[in-house]
Amino acid sequence: MKKIIYTITAILALVFTTNAMAKDENKVMPSIYVFGVSTSFNDSLVFFTDVMKLDSAWQDGKSGFIYGRGNYSFQLHDYLERKGYPNRTCIFVADKNIKNVTKKYEKMKSRYTKKGKCEILLIDKSEFVFTPVEPQLSGGN
Repeated sequence: MKKIIYTITAILALVFTTNAMAKDENKVMPSIYVFGVSTSFNDSLVFFTDVMKLDSAWQDGKSGFIYGRGNYSFQLHDYLERKGYPNRTCIFVADKNIKNVTKKYEKMKSRYTKKGKCEILLIDKSEFVFTPVEPQLSGGN
């Protein structure tokens, strides 16, 4: 009898979990605004990309996080490595609202400017742009 109750409970939990997950599906954002920053402990150079519009970025329906944040950071890291700047730490900043992204951009840039020990180099859109990343679905698909 305990096995039957346990089995029924497990099946119901699976059904409700699957149903809840279906409501929180991943979705494609029509566009978001992004920029990247790269620093290194080995030198005083800080690279900033332009604020750019990124079309077709995927967002997690439940948390709202952009999928592939690590991949976007790696895109910038790879670009700088090819330019002769290895071993850099890169971050990717994104938001749906351009005002929010611009505010974050200016705040982060002013942090490095105030220190006075960093040289800020801007990466123009004509040199580097982020490319959209599709989410990797688990489960063998």
